[in-house]
Amino acid sequence: MQTDRYDVAILGSGIGGSMLACILAKHGVKTLLLEGAVHPRFTIGESLIPETGIRLRIIGEKYGVPEIGWIGSFHALRDNVSSNCGVKRSFTYMYHSAGKEHQVEQINQLPTLTPPIGPDSHLFRQDTDAFLAAMSIKYGATFKQGMRIEHIDFKQDEVALHAVGGETLRAKFLIDAAGMRSLVSDQLGLRDEVPRFTTDTRVLYTHMMGMKSADMLMKPPGKHKMPSPLGQSTLHHIFDGGWIWVIPFNNHREATNPLTSVGMLLDRRKHPVPQGTPEQEFRRIISGLPTVARHFEDATTVRPWIGSGRLQYSSPHHLAHRMLQLPHAAAFLDPLYSSGMSVLTVAVDMIAETLLKAVADDDYAVERFQHIEDVVNTGFDHYDMIVSRSFDSFASYDTWNAWNRHWALGNMLGAFGPLALLIRYLGSHDPSHLAKTTDLSRIGVLGSHLPEVVATMRAAKQDVDDATAGRITHAEAGRRMFERLGKLDFVPPYMGFGDPAQGATATFTLPAGARHVNWYRFRAPKEWKERNTFPLTVYAREVAKFGFEEFGSNWRRFATAMRDVVFAGNSDWRYSPRALGAHGKKWMPIPPADQLELDLAGLEPSADVAGDVATPSRVG
Repeated sequence: MQTDRYDVAILGSGIGGSMLACILAKHGVKTLLLEGAVHPRFTIGESLIPETGIRLRIIGEKYGVPEIGWIGSFHALRDNVSSNCGVKRSFTYMYHSAGKEHQVEQINQLPTLTPPIGPDSHLFRQDTDAFLAAMSIKYGATFKQGMRIEHIDFKQDEVALHAVGGETLRAKFLIDAAGMRSLVSDQLGLRDEVPRFTTDTRVLYTHMMGMKSADMLMKPPGKHKMPSPLGQSTLHHIFDGGWIWVIPFNNHREATNPLTSVGMLLDRRKHPVPQGTPEQEFRRIISGLPTVARHFEDATTVRPWIGSGRLQYSSPHHLAHRMLQLPHAAAFLDPLYSSGMSVLTVAVDMIAETLLKAVADDDYAVERFQHIEDVVNTGFDHYDMIVSRSFDSFASYDTWNAWNRHWALGNMLGAFGPLALLIRYLGSHDPSHLAKTTDLSRIGVLGSHLPEVVATMRAAKQDVDDATAGRITHAEAGRRMFERLGKLDFVPPYMGFGDPAQGATATFTLPAGARHVNWYRFRAPKEWKERNTFPLTVYAREVAKFGFEEFGSNWRRFATAMRDVVFAGNSDWRYSPRALGAHGKKWMPIPPADQLELDLAGLEPSADVAGDVATPSRVG
């Protein structure tokens, strides 16, 4: 059975595929979004980082899809999308030695941004993915769930997707957003037989209930010397041979979700094959880490454990005739540092910009998209260096403490650049600032586009390699790395990147953020001034705007509740919720009261009456 031909078909309705569907449909592209499962569905990839949140906001502003920006900031996510998501105020890393209680001095933390841009979030993917997929329909995409594609024909002038059951769907161009189980990769033989990455890990994961806050592990509770609560972070338990993620969704006062995402990544050089079931292996390993065992002593598993073989896969090319893959359809590394979503947002921005031009020109030549493949591959290789040497450095806190600072360096400086562009745009609404977000000198992953950061990391990589090979001690490797970090002229000295005892390098509250911006304005090398500064008056204005919106939202809740105490009736039916009118179309178009009788009296039933018409509606 044949159907209409689309401009673009997107295979997979996760966050990346649904974002692209919203953007393309918003700009008039005839878009088909396909999903083999049915939302809501379980998936992982739940933790954001500052660069990701900023880029989500940029994408929302740049392409006129504000709902995308809500995903990147906790308060907007909680109020407009789902209260089932958690807050992320920091990354926290607790280092553990076998058979010993955790030492409070061996905690590292990097706080995330604060309002109005932050804090970051723990995404309950069942809700966020379903939300964005639904929004794609609102913007005009055709969304088909429960439709499994079994074969794809790449023809000269189109792509034909053959579904189970006999239906054929046609498009001029295909985006593969199917992730690990990519039919495109299998059919075209795109993946490396042996992944090119040095990282070699496997995973065990589930969702749990009954997890206590990590702050309760301290003696006394809450005493940990870090600026941010441990329970409001993406918590990483680090040990020689692996690490554990703890991503709570129940960690804020308005939480409605009792679950916590839990996973263990194991270095296959030290844990080559599974020992028992995934849960048995997990419990066995944490039994040798006393503090970690206490963290999980009251936890109950609420869904079956999943265990994997080697987690990594890679592809030298993400492009083919009339086809482009999103990053996770082409390659995957390890969720350490939560940078997978950052790679995705970088790619989505570049793909949207390039594809909108390709559709307008009706020209889908592979060469138009080559720069996207190059940036994504460079980002993955840089990320592989950081993650693989992290597993090497887990052997000793001396090396881990120093190597972790290099990740923090790339994370912080990778976020500063897009943040500066966003704030400048918010102050002027000049789109030229957002146009720079895909400039190749400004786009990367964990500083992969910053030569000074890459050079610093590569020098430290050699120190880790020497310690791993036994050519120097771990203590000496740590000393060398800290000495080099302490001499960098492009990071503020007060952040303590070169100080082994300063476990948290900086916070990003309004006063601290102003200090950072002024350091880059007055003391940093010239090239860093342009990259990392922005008008503080604009930032302060955005803070005030955020505060007034929070006050107004809480006042509306209070006033509505008190009204309902006194009165049985109301006129809420005249109002469209703010969140549902953000895209410029109202969810339920209600005419003004003085026009209501006239409008209804003179109308015959039509598609416009039942559909989404442009009748004015109040937004409250």
